[in-house]
Amino acid sequence: MGVADTLTEKLMAGRRVSQPQLDAQALEHPIDPNTYILGPGDGIYLSVYAVHGLDQDLTVTPEGSLLIPGLTRVDVGGLTINAAEKRVRSALSRDYKNPEVSLSLRRLRPIKVNILGEVLSPGIQTATVMQRVSEVIDRSGGFKNNSSLRNIEIRTATGTLRTRADLFRYYATGDLNANPTIEAGDVIVVPSVTHYVLVSGSVVAPQRIEFVKGDSLSTAIALCRGFLPASIRDSIELARFSSSNPSQAEWKDVNFAKGENPLLQDGDQVFVRSYSQYHVPRLVSVYGEVPFPGRYPIEPGTTRLKDILNRAGGTLNTASLDEALLIRRVGVGTWETDPEYRRLYTLAPMRKEGLTDEEYSYFVARADQYYHSSMVVDFRALMNGDESQNLLLREEDSIYIPRALGYVTVSGSVNRQGNVSYINGGTWRDYVAKAGGFSIDADQGGVRVVNPKSGSFIDPRSDNYTIAPGDMIIIPQEHPTFWKNVGTVTALTAQVLTIVAGVYLLIKK
Repeated sequence: MGVADTLTEKLMAGRRVSQPQLDAQALEHPIDPNTYILGPGDGIYLSVYAVHGLDQDLTVTPEGSLLIPGLTRVDVGGLTINAAEKRVRSALSRDYKNPEVSLSLRRLRPIKVNILGEVLSPGIQTATVMQRVSEVIDRSGGFKNNSSLRNIEIRTATGTLRTRADLFRYYATGDLNANPTIEAGDVIVVPSVTHYVLVSGSVVAPQRIEFVKGDSLSTAIALCRGFLPASIRDSIELARFSSSNPSQAEWKDVNFAKGENPLLQDGDQVFVRSYSQYHVPRLVSVYGEVPFPGRYPIEPGTTRLKDILNRAGGTLNTASLDEALLIRRVGVGTWETDPEYRRLYTLAPMRKEGLTDEEYSYFVARADQYYHSSMVVDFRALMNGDESQNLLLREEDSIYIPRALGYVTVSGSVNRQGNVSYINGGTWRDYVAKAGGFSIDADQGGVRVVNPKSGSFIDPRSDNYTIAPGDMIIIPQEHPTFWKNVGTVTALTAQVLTIVAGVYLLIKK
């Protein structure tokens, strides 16, 4: 049949595809003919120099022999390749004078091993010599969630413990000794894991690891892939629970840096502290109207605002010092760390019912701090030499020097809304006049100026405010009054009556 059309045939076809190609066995390293032991099933190529009729593929028989057709039978089972070569040379010397014999390993012999315990598909597996325990377990479906990776037993067919495998160590450190090769008839037993130690803190892979008797602190650190660079190794904390009081731990410091390396016990907890300021990048950002924007390193407690502006080349002629900002993120915190803010944030949709005026003011002030976080700096005075404005910088500060807009926006109830060129020393009335004056519905008493730097609304009359480039002047619409509404209705009524009278005259004619 050319197509697998039944479930059984499909499964068998899948198993045939997944069978290892023994003739093309992948090896970790070249096989040493002085150490490889021949056994039943090994494929050998015999080459005899100057006697080409003897060159041929041979297979070690189940009895451990090589059958050389027409000549002899040579026992090679249990011998190394080089030892077998000498024995074959000795056997052929009876028929040939000084034969030059060479044996080459062509195929690794297949073997059977048993996989028992906590694997997904326990049972008999066919493998080849030179394969390792991890490969055979992978072919058995791999581990279960509760499988022990560190106490795997490799027993002989008679039940004798031959060696152990610690695959967790192998996976973590690459130690091949922890992942031994298999032999014919091996029984691999994977038990359940029952003992642990906990390693946390400044290691590469903090985790709960399986404990094996004889583990030391260095073993646990190695299985967690070593220390992080910022780790403090002279005072590693070790918590140990006594068998008499398993709910109470005794803590002690271990000076690992000076060679202290205690043996661990089941249930131990290891904590490796770290330096909080280890290699912290202390940089500030400068962007906007400066010759050399970018990120600059600072020395905490020493570097000041003007130092960085000078390193950035100062400010360009297009810069607006009145709108420049120094934004500070470090130390402001976030709303997640402020329980009062979180409470008010929850109540904010119910302001009338849930928030007092004081609470709402706090909520607005904190929100403004979180989202703006700008320091109070007079950049114009700073550049003119005022040292009181030359603040010390902190890491992650941002300096923003915007481009001068050169105009003031007039919006609302004026005859021509839009941007008006900046008038040096001009008042808000000058800008309203440039915008065509107030419209008929303007609320002239409600004029406000919005400062783009602070976002605040300012009454230019009461505060004697000086208009700066980028400001926005807003003239609100006057609220309609009763008599104004009456006048409008009267005018509309008169228009309607005029139209009705005109229609009447047309009909009459």
